[in-house]
Amino acid sequence: MKALVELLAAMASKKAEVASPLDLFLDMCDRVVKTATGMFACKADEVAILILTTDTRHLRFAAPRKLSELGTIPISNRESIAVGVFTKKAGEVMNNVPMVRHVTFFESVKLRDKPAPIQKMITAPILLAGDVVGVAQISRKGDSPAAAGPDFTAVDLRRAEGLFESVAPYLMDARPERF
Repeated sequence: MKALVELLAAMASKKAEVASPLDLFLDMCDRVVKTATGMFACKADEVAILILTTDTRHLRFAAPRKLSELGTIPISNRESIAVGVFTKKAGEVMNNVPMVRHVTFFESVKLRDKPAPIQKMITAPILLAGDVVGVAQISRKGDSPAAAGPDFTAVDLRRAEGLFESVAPYLMDARPERF
């Protein structure tokens, strides 16, 4: 974790020097995703980072990178799991995602050869000085709950919250002015 934080701090310090602050920010999010995949034994397309837009009205994907170009989720959307966690400032573990009413549009975006539905998911607020600045989702995809892998636990949620709280200052420092 210490190495990740040091790397993100160094990357964020270059924001004023790079040609594309957006690419720098998305690269930083990719580094966080790589750490999360190791911590939770999941694939890169099973980790999502949504950051509050600079107008504070939407959550926008910063990872997976392909989703960053597809739009935003209004923070008024009552059917979004991410918005619910953002609003409550409290994370949750769901090991029955197909049974929960939620926005499925982003699940339909092809990120791998054979798309699979999300079966299990941790959704954690990304906190900075007590304020929610985004939401992280770590999921397990598969054709069935058993095929997706083991259930997530409350311990997993706490680990995710710790990871994202530790990187939040650097991500917010690097967030482009118009994100």
